Amino acid sequence: MRILELKDINREDVAIYYRRTFTAKAVVEIPASSFEIPISFTIETGPLGNKEFILDAFKSNDYPIIPLRKAILQFITTMDAEGKLP
Repeated sequence: MRILELKDINREDVAIYYRRTFTAKAVVEIPASSFEIPISFTIETGPLGNKEFILDAFKSNDYPIIPLRKAILQFITTMDAEGKLP
């Protein structure tokens, strides 16, 4: 299983400046097929510059949740480090 991309990334306006909230669709590839799942995630920057990545909501009936959650968070972390998130 791997995450191919995040589609339709929308940044929501939040009154707290150190918190960024997003919605998107994650495209997941498994050996038999690929599918999209809607996700919601938050990136919160701490006072020392450390970032906490929180996967708020997602639903998957086709694949176990724990490995899918870990893969999505890793993909989001990489995208943020590369500056690809709005």
